[in-house]
Amino acid sequence: MNLPQIQIDQTFYKLGWDVQRPSYSFEPGKTELSIEQKPAEMILHRTPPSVQIDQSECWADMDLKHIFRRTREFAQDGKDQWLKYIEKVTRDGEAMGAIENSGNVIRSLAKEKKLLPVHDFTFRNIPGNLSLHMQGIPGELGMDWQVNGTTIAVNQTPFRHYYDKGSISYYTQQKNQLHFQVRGGTIDTVK
Repeated sequence: MNLPQIQIDQTFYKLGWDVQRPSYSFEPGKTELSIEQKPAEMILHRTPPSVQIDQSECWADMDLKHIFRRTREFAQDGKDQWLKYIEKVTRDGEAMGAIENSGNVIRSLAKEKKLLPVHDFTFRNIPGNLSLHMQGIPGELGMDWQVNGTTIAVNQTPFRHYYDKGSISYYTQQKNQLHFQVRGGTIDTVK
């Protein structure tokens, strides 16, 4: 006998989802440092040393005098000779005026006067000792420093980070269902 049967087919609910993962990225901060150092300057002020040599006395010792000096000396010598002459004439005049003194004044005065004057002759072509005058002037050295300094520039870029949140979305892949089906249902009756 073939009885009718009910066949039940069932499908279960299926849930699906999409996952978007979170992402994180970052840029580290940067610091740029620039340093500019200007060099220091040294300024020197220099006065060179010098030696002053006066050799005019050496030349004068060798009778090689400058015309101005020779003229001065001649003028001074003339003045000295004139004063000596005045002194001698005055002395001789006073001696002749003093007749009351005993003695022969005229004879002694004539004896003092010589017919040939005495001259000193010297041969001088070598300067005398200590006739060269030297003077040393020390030099000077001055230093001035000019410090120009340092320039420092700092440029900073901040730390940056980026974050995207993740998400989950759900959807139905398959719905739940029930299917009923009747099978069979024929009855054979044979007697």
